Amino acid sequence: MEDKKTAACKMISDTGGYRYKFYCEMSGALACTTEPIQAKTPEEGLRIAWETVGRRCFNLCHKCGRWVIDAAYNADVLECVECAPYEAEPNYCKNCGIKIEKQSGECPVCGHKLVYGGEESEK
Repeated sequence: MEDKKTAACKMISDTGGYRYKFYCEMSGALACTTEPIQAKTPEEGLRIAWETVGRRCFNLCHKCGRWVIDAAYNADVLECVECAPYEAEPNYCKNCGIKIEKQSGECPVCGHKLVYGGEESEK
């Protein structure tokens, strides 16, 4: 796995500084656009933009190394949905993070309705 320093991005040069758009490396969806960044070089601006804004919009797939948005990330196995497609039932509560041992449709700890991949649980 090649660990990329940032997600796919495009620099927009402004008179007020450098702006960057960051994109999901699987879907191509625009995840965020930064405000103007004051930096001496575009590379320094990119580093600042990634550390202060961009990074928090992405998850790193631990298998293929792509930076992907939440909708393209299987948090149960820390991989993108191409490397690890969603399973039929959640293994963890997205609200409190507890491991789900027995499927019941709601979290046994916080009571949050269990959903997986955008779909509500049938149970």
